[in-house]
Amino acid sequence: MKALSLHYGYMKEQYPDKDLMLIFDIDGSINDMQYQLFRALQTFDQLQGTHYFYRLMPDEIKIHEDLLSSFLTEYQLAPAQKEAFLSWYTSYRKSSRVQLRPMGGVIETICWFQMQSRTAVGLKNICSQDMQKKTIQALRKFGKEYQLKLPKELIYFPKHHAPSESAVESLSYFRKIGYHVICFVDSETQSLDAIANEKDTRDILLLQADTVYRSNDKPMTAGVEKGSTYELRELVNEKDLPPTIDLVWHGINDRKNLQQFLSSNIQWGEVDVQTVHEDGSVLLQHDNPLEEETLLTGKINLQLNELLVEFQQHGKAVKVDFKDKSNVLSESIKLLKKHGFNDQNIWLNGNIDVLKEDGFKMLSAAFPNAVIQTSVDFICPLVFSLPDQAKKILTQLKGWGINRFSINWEMKKCSALMYQLKKWGFEVNVYNATDLEQFLKVMILSPRSITSDFNFPEWNYYGRGSGKNGIQSDYVEQQVKFK
Repeated sequence: MKALSLHYGYMKEQYPDKDLMLIFDIDGSINDMQYQLFRALQTFDQLQGTHYFYRLMPDEIKIHEDLLSSFLTEYQLAPAQKEAFLSWYTSYRKSSRVQLRPMGGVIETICWFQMQSRTAVGLKNICSQDMQKKTIQALRKFGKEYQLKLPKELIYFPKHHAPSESAVESLSYFRKIGYHVICFVDSETQSLDAIANEKDTRDILLLQADTVYRSNDKPMTAGVEKGSTYELRELVNEKDLPPTIDLVWHGINDRKNLQQFLSSNIQWGEVDVQTVHEDGSVLLQHDNPLEEETLLTGKINLQLNELLVEFQQHGKAVKVDFKDKSNVLSESIKLLKKHGFNDQNIWLNGNIDVLKEDGFKMLSAAFPNAVIQTSVDFICPLVFSLPDQAKKILTQLKGWGINRFSINWEMKKCSALMYQLKKWGFEVNVYNATDLEQFLKVMILSPRSITSDFNFPEWNYYGRGSGKNGIQSDYVEQQVKFK
């Protein structure tokens, strides 16, 4: 993926006025054929009451489905049993029972390229005419939540069924419709060698997906990059992030985290306000204090007043997460107004059970054009069982002044929930993307905003976290003594 990132950047510089294209073979680099074959073999075992494949793991399958006969021989199936499986598999793969899934990260990778200017992704696949419709249906299912674009003219089924001829035919087709092809992704060495031997292919990066093969020969062409994973963190740089998504540095409740944030390019910083000290200062901490002594100012590393001064001096915008209601709301509002924050630089968040209707209305009245947000993880089951009722509840919350809903990335149906909320016209924030790879996967879904600890060493960001449950991340530079 690193090679692809560098190559794509160079091609964009070289050809700013051309429409660039990356070609992906569907079965070779998108559909997880290892998983498909693994599930088929296990299903056959269950139907037959046998145990031929009970120890088999998906990554042990390296051959294409066209070569299953030789694979079955290794498992000592009797000739009659082998023929029975091959006959069964022919009908099984055409049925709705076949279990498909995309390779990890591939849909997100394709969508990222589709988000770029003057860049398209062409898809090609060798399959019979009766399987073409099922292939397109599978792609739509794979990419539904990511809103994968599948224009008819960018999906090509070559007439030739041999890997080399079909690859050349596909390249010719996409060139004829006006694209400058810069990358060809396939699992077959014959396909990659054939592309390399064509005219004017110097600009084409050849990527071999290490999945299943009709032939496991090594590519004869030098310079073929080989890999088995699609990782966005190797592909996407910080400068590539879309400006339409607000990014929020989470949990700036201590001075170390504050300094990390102030030195970053992230505009929004979130703080947790919990209590007001007897001297009137608003204290920053995530967890609810259990003992009276923890309320002592000396135990708190940072106060809201000090933080707002730093934010103003560095031109940062503030997100305040209210962990308590009482007099914290009124005191925080006073401080925000005192330090001259306008609505465009204010974002206010709290749970429904903490702030309740009157709390949200109080915030909305104080800052009518600010972002007012609450978490709605609780509504996920209702969205998929009683959608009309769920939408009614969200509309009611909007009447309280709430204009953005926040959902947890680690929730099982987070991406599906985000898709539905966006479809209904609600703005969505996603939180709890714990590392850079997860953060970038959220970014591909295009929420309105992402809140993260920014614990991304790959980008030299060392966010410490909010201190929830007393846990924070720390990085210590190791000094190496040279002799």
